[in-house]
Amino acid sequence: MFTCPIGCPAECCKFEDPADMPVVLEDEIKTLTQEAERRGFKLEFTPIGEHNGVKLYRWVIKGWCPFYKGRCTIHEKKPLACRMYPLVLNLKTGEIYLSDKCLWVKLNGPKPLDEFPAEKEALKKLIIKLKIK
Repeated sequence: MFTCPIGCPAECCKFEDPADMPVVLEDEIKTLTQEAERRGFKLEFTPIGEHNGVKLYRWVIKGWCPFYKGRCTIHEKKPLACRMYPLVLNLKTGEIYLSDKCLWVKLNGPKPLDEFPAEKEALKKLIIKLKIK
């Protein structure tokens, strides 16, 4: 089963390439913005289009996620894109794959989705919200 390894460099929480930044839904923006305001900082989101009528946004993070402080400080409120990591959904092709940036994946190699029960559940929620068949 998937568990972040001790000493993980948390590459999933650090962003340089905009293409790697999380894609979030409108309702997630509200939650993230409220959490940021409570902590005294602002977040940036860029609209990137729609999928089956659902508006999608890129959460612009330059460097470390502002909620990462050696661990995720909004674990229960983080967006589905973060909850399902290292599972990745390619919206253009419908392909689901494991991120090769994840240390656990690097150490353990590819595994079936059943190795990622919580992440698989987040993926299911995203698929339902995006009305993917």
